[in-house]
Amino acid sequence: MSSGDFNAELTLGPALIGTTLASYLFGCSVVQACGYYRRFPSDSRFLKTLVATVMLLTLAHIVCVVYWTWMITISAYGKPNEVTIFTPSRGANLVITPFICYLVQLFFAFRLFRFSGSWLLAIICVILGGISFIGTLVDATRALNRHSMGGDMNAQYWLTILTLVSGATCDLIITAGLVFHLRKQRALTKLSRTINLVDKLTIWAIETGLVTSINAVLVTVFFSLQRTTFIWSALYIVLADVYTNTFLAALNSRTSHVEHHITQGPVLSTFVAQAVMPNGSCDVVSSTPSTPSSGRHKPSDLSLA
Repeated sequence: MSSGDFNAELTLGPALIGTTLASYLFGCSVVQACGYYRRFPSDSRFLKTLVATVMLLTLAHIVCVVYWTWMITISAYGKPNEVTIFTPSRGANLVITPFICYLVQLFFAFRLFRFSGSWLLAIICVILGGISFIGTLVDATRALNRHSMGGDMNAQYWLTILTLVSGATCDLIITAGLVFHLRKQRALTKLSRTINLVDKLTIWAIETGLVTSINAVLVTVFFSLQRTTFIWSALYIVLADVYTNTFLAALNSRTSHVEHHITQGPVLSTFVAQAVMPNGSCDVVSSTPSTPSSGRHKPSDLSLA
């Protein structure tokens, strides 16, 4: 970036804001991860490994982001020509982010399949997520290759937009599919407490599903309209952290629904348990409400396999 084109408000400002938000969300994910391991010690090894993998990738992501921010604000102080999005650390971040996003999307796609029984929806989500995953890796490789950023930049822009739209569409399909089947099952029950719980699950599904889609849409909009600024990059920085927190929130939300069952009796039906638990485990449904002896919950089988 030349000295005449340098604008700290549109470059360093968004970078600092994005890094601050990403750091805050990373702290939230650490708290959620600790809570998950404490409350669900009997979850399958596969699920625990998935959580650990996502957290390690998120840690690597935040380290790269912080180092990139240091480079453009401290190391490049007074050197506007060295203020750029595409540095080695930022390149590593661009490679790590799609892994986090795709792992979380696969988790939600499988949960949607277990809940709806529809292979078609799951396959569509896997394909769209795969397009976003592969496209982002290719896009990152080309962006970091300075020699490819000449006359072929329009193709790179379209590839970026394609990957973002594919990821957002995947999230919307998962959300819409879950909400559709929740509303469908809601019409089959006449228990007021179960209906109220299904309504809460529907709102929760919409909130957690739309947040990632809205983030991806905002990145797409600002990348299309103001790609020479760092605004779109700041929004993309927090994308991985949003996915991580959404994933952990889905796992930890089982706590509130188990406690709801304990305090209000056996009002959860099979479809509600499937909407909350990734494998459709329905241990929270019993003929007699139980009394918790500790803060830990032990569903018998929460494996994704």
